[in-house]
Amino acid sequence: MIYNYLLIAFRNLRKNSTYSLLNVLGLGLSIACCLLIFLMVHYHLSFDTYHKKADRTVRMVTDINLETVTPFRGSPNPMSKALRSEFSFIEKAAMYAGRYEAVISVPNVSGIPDKYKEEGKFAFVEPEVFEILDLPLQQGDVAALREPNTALLTEKIARKYYGGTDVIGKTFRYDNKVDFRVVGVLRDLPDNTDYTNEILVSWSTRNSMPEHAPYLDNWGGISGDTYCLAALQEGRSIAELEAAMPEFRKKYRHPESEMLFQYKPFPLKAMHLNTDYGNGNMEKSYLWALALIGLFLLITACVNFINMATAQALKRAREVGVRKSLGSTRGQLFWQFMFETALIVVAAVVIGVVLAMFSLPYLNTWMEENIHLEGPGRLPMALFLLALSVLVIFLAGAYPGLVQARFQPVVSLKGLAETGRASGFSLRRVLVTTQFTISQILIIGAAVVTAQIQFARDADWGFRPGVVFTVPVPERAHMNALKEQIAAISGVKNVSLCYQPPASSSNNQTGVQFENRPEGEPWMVNNKPADAQYIETFGLKLVAGRNLQPSDTVREYLVNETFVKKLNLASPEEILNKKANIDGVNAPIVGVVADFHNWGFSQDISAISFTTASSGYSTCAVELQPGNPAQVLEQVKKVWENNYPDYYYECNFMDDLMAEFLESESIIMRLIHIFAGIAIFIGCLGLYGLASFMVVRKTKEIGIRKTLGATVPGILWLFGKEYIRLILIAFVIAAPVAWWAMNAWLQNYVYHTTLGPGIFVIGLLSTFAVAFVTVGFQSIQAAVANPVKSLRSE
Repeated sequence: MIYNYLLIAFRNLRKNSTYSLLNVLGLGLSIACCLLIFLMVHYHLSFDTYHKKADRTVRMVTDINLETVTPFRGSPNPMSKALRSEFSFIEKAAMYAGRYEAVISVPNVSGIPDKYKEEGKFAFVEPEVFEILDLPLQQGDVAALREPNTALLTEKIARKYYGGTDVIGKTFRYDNKVDFRVVGVLRDLPDNTDYTNEILVSWSTRNSMPEHAPYLDNWGGISGDTYCLAALQEGRSIAELEAAMPEFRKKYRHPESEMLFQYKPFPLKAMHLNTDYGNGNMEKSYLWALALIGLFLLITACVNFINMATAQALKRAREVGVRKSLGSTRGQLFWQFMFETALIVVAAVVIGVVLAMFSLPYLNTWMEENIHLEGPGRLPMALFLLALSVLVIFLAGAYPGLVQARFQPVVSLKGLAETGRASGFSLRRVLVTTQFTISQILIIGAAVVTAQIQFARDADWGFRPGVVFTVPVPERAHMNALKEQIAAISGVKNVSLCYQPPASSSNNQTGVQFENRPEGEPWMVNNKPADAQYIETFGLKLVAGRNLQPSDTVREYLVNETFVKKLNLASPEEILNKKANIDGVNAPIVGVVADFHNWGFSQDISAISFTTASSGYSTCAVELQPGNPAQVLEQVKKVWENNYPDYYYECNFMDDLMAEFLESESIIMRLIHIFAGIAIFIGCLGLYGLASFMVVRKTKEIGIRKTLGATVPGILWLFGKEYIRLILIAFVIAAPVAWWAMNAWLQNYVYHTTLGPGIFVIGLLSTFAVAFVTVGFQSIQAAVANPVKSLRSE
């Protein structure tokens, strides 16, 4: 029986090759997208779940209570020591301080060390971290990490620096300041971890480093890249530790700042998808949105299948009548059709997997991920494909199978099976409307994301981005000479030494006390060390007072308009010559600059101060004159390398730095454009197949109408009015759904575009255009056909 089912299924699919191809392509594309989305969702949900103690491991985070609660991912340096002494139910606690950039010098036989600039690879750690996280040691001894100036490397880094993994006893230098000795080699880290540092050095080394030593026992300063990890004893809960935090704060915080900084434990497994405290840029809501898009694509493909299958069922009415007359039961006819559906789905799965394999490298590039088809995720992927195949077979095949099996043999043999078409057409209208609704939601969503990115690109950020680039200042020793030499280069307009550009992901948030007020303000100021050329270099606008006087120390402050507003002063002039204590230094405010966007568009503009604290300079900003910058950039590079020969040169244009603020939005835009395009293409396949069937069915009707005087526009209206009505119904459904979803998304931005009617018109007109292109050619071909040929008897 099964062999017979398969044989007939193959014959029918070969006979209706166009129908089969359209279904295989549509389902194959949707399955490829669903598989890619599954891989992405599974990848992000698996982050740091492989650690044996992951279920009972937490990371201590900080909430800063000011005007609002500001989440902060870091912890004070003494946190692990305090946790170990205060709570017996904490099994292990360890500090983990990563460094965004590190210059590593590795000695070689030539005497000139090899230099490597590592980003996100270097971290100071306490040895207890190896008893919390699964960081398997291949060689050496973790206990040796208790000694200062010791380091562990991953196999990958060992091979990169020394050409092999037999590296115990080898040395390297960090930032041209500190030498380290390799005491062990770690197995390479998996991709699904946020703890990607591959050079782990001893925490005790910081005791001898002037920039770190004063802060090791200090609860006041918190760095965003300094974490505290803690593993609880089995059977103890995170809630228990959280409940103990108020008393913990009272003991370790000064009474004045006890309520300002609130510490809390956050589950390790939930950290990756939390953008407030975690390291990743993927929110859980984005993952569920992707999963919903995958479901939309699958529904679209299944709708295609059902529409074309029910249309094809009418052509097979006589076959069904003959089979029933010879004794076939409804069940046998149903399963015959399900076998045909299964063959199409299996072919679609094969095509989908192949498409996913070819597409995955591009997805990794766009998303800056490292997702693989092989590895531990193969079993979940196989189970997902199996479940998806069964779901699609029954979702797409059940209704058409029931339609065929329900035909009455007497009616079918007379060729009158279509007399029951009213209900079928009603369902078909619902399904086509569903397709149009999904397409319009995705089109409107893509239009809104694109509009928001364009809004940010076109907006006035409040400073000059285009012709300014930055280079690092590794040491203070040569920075003034660097500035003077760069300023002397022809083609350079302005040069400024500063901490960071106006908009930057690296910021120094600190408290402020204005004039003689008894208490500090209930908000923090973003303090930006900068010299007197900063305003002119970045094109900031002075709205009151004067610029900073040249100096190497803090003598006076500039502030922005938001600083003035937060003090509830009526005008910028009121703040001039008033004193402010910022970061422990009391000095007069001599000027006010116009507000500019320092966080991008997702957050409010901060209160900002500028001062000539040369100890905080880490960047040299260069403004170019109009013209070809290539020669100027080359000269700047030579000057920089002459001053800092032991460091790694890098320059960044402000346009590129600002683009980083729109990185996640750009990723979303690319994805939604791709998926919206695929949804439209799948819908086009279905419309094409359905239109082809309708043209064949109405051939004689069109011939009769033309014979009776019908015009070509009248024939086109015959085909088009149904789709126009369905598109309008779909728009009525899609518009409020898309408005609700995209308006909620825009609330993530303090400054955002508006949801005007133009965006919704784009969605409606795009759907009309797609439907016209898909259906129009066949409709025109049928409308201009010779009625004599149309009415000719078979």
